[in-house]
Amino acid sequence: MRFLVLVCAAVLAFAVALPGHAMAQQRAPEPDLKAAILINMLLFIDWPVSDAQPGEALSVCYFRSSPVADALVALDGRMIRNRLLSVKQVDASALGRCHAAYLAPGDDALLSRMRGDVLPGGVLLAGDTPGYLDRGVMINLELAAGKVAFDVDLPALRRSGLNLSSKALRLARSVRE
Repeated sequence: MRFLVLVCAAVLAFAVALPGHAMAQQRAPEPDLKAAILINMLLFIDWPVSDAQPGEALSVCYFRSSPVADALVALDGRMIRNRLLSVKQVDASALGRCHAAYLAPGDDALLSRMRGDVLPGGVLLAGDTPGYLDRGVMINLELAAGKVAFDVDLPALRRSGLNLSSKALRLARSVRE
């Protein structure tokens, strides 16, 4: 397992660090890159101990269709951390049944309702919209200088009972502490 984590970290670091011109002809579309990075981040998250059943799926939820949500759906059924990845569209009332939730551009009103006591613990909030990190998203992906970069709000992760590996934190463009 440790070898798998190291290999995934190296692949993620390589994909995030490549300059835009080096990947120009082989680059996947931006939504696919963002979805892949988001799913790879799940390898580096430790969730609080819960009553999870052996073999329970790792749930990634989204609230409305978007290019990144569609790219996440294309990854449904993959194995992540020896668990089946389940990508599904939900409404805000089902957030507690998700391990991670993706907020698309335009989910501003929904994000505003997910602050403080409303947000269940143990749910990773991720997005790809400028300003979302200031509004409660824990990991935010953005296109910068031709590559996808991500920023992390460490206090928000900790408030939710989540722990992000230092290996992933080193790859972040910025980390709020």
